[in-house]
Amino acid sequence: MPLIPVSSEPNFGAKVRDESNLLKTYDHLFPAVNTALPHLLPNQYSNPAGTIQAHKNFNEGVMRVDLFGIREEGRIEGELTAPIGPDIPALSPGSTYLLETVIRTLKMGHLFTEGTADSNQVWLHVTVTLNGKIVGQSGGMNRRGQVDPRAHFVNAFVIDREGNRIDRRNAEDIFAALYNNQIPPGAADVVHYCFEVPKDAKGELIVEATLRYRKFDTTIMELTTGNDQYVNHLPIMNLATDRVVFQIGKETREPKKEAFEEWMRWNDYGIALLRKKGLGELRQARQAFETVEKMGSAEGALNLARVFIREGLVQTDAPLALERANNLGANQWSLLWFGALVAERNGDYPKAIENLREILKGGFSQAIGRGFDFSKDYRLLNTLASALRQLGLTRQGDERIQMMNEARDIYLKALDLDPENVSTHWGLYLVFRNLDEQESAAKHLKLHGKYKTDDNAKDEAFAKARKKYPAANKAAEAVVIYELNHTQWSKDGESPGDRPTG
Repeated sequence: MPLIPVSSEPNFGAKVRDESNLLKTYDHLFPAVNTALPHLLPNQYSNPAGTIQAHKNFNEGVMRVDLFGIREEGRIEGELTAPIGPDIPALSPGSTYLLETVIRTLKMGHLFTEGTADSNQVWLHVTVTLNGKIVGQSGGMNRRGQVDPRAHFVNAFVIDREGNRIDRRNAEDIFAALYNNQIPPGAADVVHYCFEVPKDAKGELIVEATLRYRKFDTTIMELTTGNDQYVNHLPIMNLATDRVVFQIGKETREPKKEAFEEWMRWNDYGIALLRKKGLGELRQARQAFETVEKMGSAEGALNLARVFIREGLVQTDAPLALERANNLGANQWSLLWFGALVAERNGDYPKAIENLREILKGGFSQAIGRGFDFSKDYRLLNTLASALRQLGLTRQGDERIQMMNEARDIYLKALDLDPENVSTHWGLYLVFRNLDEQESAAKHLKLHGKYKTDDNAKDEAFAKARKKYPAANKAAEAVVIYELNHTQWSKDGESPGDRPTG
């Protein structure tokens, strides 16, 4: 954010920030993603159209969409043909397929979209075209610029205690997220689309997927303007796209528009599956990572260890995978971290503590110049403190007290980074109880109760939200399959429960 002098009006963010000795603040009108402001307030900009274009230029290459593969019979368990490109599989008339579409974050150090994730509108627009005619679509818009609520949105669907969507920037009422489709940095998500090839199909069937971004959805603009018929013309950025031309009944060969290494495509797909809720798609993730490892990449073995840890296979499978990852040259901090998790689950607290201390020590040659500072990772600190506390429970006398004191100090460092961390307060409660410091234990037990989500109230809010918003209800399932068998969405006949979720 560039510095700008303040006007004569009071500005509580203004300070003397450079050698000019003038009061200055940071200019929030810098190129990033807020394409709404130059559109809505053009008089505030010398060149509003140029500013919008600057936003678009800034976001080139920040995301990637990959039409990765197709599964037979339109099922998660169907036989997978992947990757698509350069070899393009043949499609059969009358057959049903599951299109595996991978969204990958690039060039960012935070969640996508982060910030106002409740009002940012990011969605996948997917079309299936047969010889120039659309035969399937998801993520289309009606005449008022509303996006089909049945689309896949990369957002957080946050609600209040009564199950109402937070849709008017009322952040103070946020209680829980019915679902959270945001993607961490360097990670991926997979979106499953089911489509049927027409029985009389011949010629070319083209699938195109575009990740689209608009700063505000139509609902918030209706509320902002007081016009319940608001037509949303806010600028839309196309962040990434991919396109595949299938031939009916004929295999073809066509290079991907943006070629990148095959192992990376498989690895992105596996990470996307691994990140799904529960254990629903771990088998598919395991198969993807096995393929990556066969290609000679350490990422495959390392991520297989993550799968085994999720599945509870920490006796042999996870340690063996980590050993193979080490032999293939995986980064040391990841080997130490997952090794610590394996050791902790096996009750080997000394080994877990040793690994975690090594991570905190840093100095990894593979991290030189990357600015890593693991001492600021409160999850790492919590895990180390927990292991110390668990080991302390097996000791007696001064040794036990020493370990509990060390665990306390590390928990307090984590609390400095995240004062409302539920796990940290619970750990401090247990440590102080073991140290017989009842007043401090009671303090952190109370704070734990203050910050911990009321599970009963959350379940009640979720139940209400699922009834109010059918599209969001479907999107909140552990495994979601979107249909590509409807070609358009119209405001006509829309029910209140189908308000746009993006």
